[in-house]
Amino acid sequence: MKKIILLAALIWISLMPRAFAYTITGAEIHAIALDALEKSLAERGESRRHEIIFRQYPTDIKLPEGTVDVRAEIPTAISYVSLTPVRVILFVNERPYRTMSFTASVKVYDTVLVATRDLRVEMPVSEDDFRLTDVAVDGRNEYVKEISQVVGLVPQRFIRAGSPVTLSHFQQPIAVNPSQRVTIIINYRGIRATAQGIVMTRGRVGSLVKVKNETSERILTAKVIDSHTVEVKL
Repeated sequence: MKKIILLAALIWISLMPRAFAYTITGAEIHAIALDALEKSLAERGESRRHEIIFRQYPTDIKLPEGTVDVRAEIPTAISYVSLTPVRVILFVNERPYRTMSFTASVKVYDTVLVATRDLRVEMPVSEDDFRLTDVAVDGRNEYVKEISQVVGLVPQRFIRAGSPVTLSHFQQPIAVNPSQRVTIIINYRGIRATAQGIVMTRGRVGSLVKVKNETSERILTAKVIDSHTVEVKL
């Protein structure tokens, strides 16, 4: 009988209304989560214009009596192209009371070069092909901000009009082609000599090509210096 009475008492106590001493508003939770994202951006040195939009908005939460603490954390690196998770944990008397998870869209903007027309592979570019525009960036690439960075280069992939460009989009143009005559600079133990040669493989400035010495008919591996010169180190 005593066990039945005790069980009934516990059930009755559990059904009693809980005493709530404090209500944390959704606006306060939102501000705490936003502040965590702002601090995370500052820690990574991000000072560019940006906007943060939460996909869910928190609601008011009633908390029981006790010491209340609210902490927000960013469990993963902030993404500029996909949603970033944010976790807010409510503590009462230093014990976790409730955990809330949200996702936020973080957009960062920068003034960079954007293609004014479709740019095709291997086609030389000019100043008219770009304009400086404030656009959302992805945070992973180094975008081009000055036309001097790409003058003399050619696209190595198709670039659609309106797209911001990075240095990875470009490469040196073809400088030498098979059967082309070039000057071979030969460096051997501090001695510098020149010879005439025939290019056997296509190459860009800075790349390695096969070249045949016209005098010795020896096949050498040479570095392309420009459209008329290659260099061999023996």
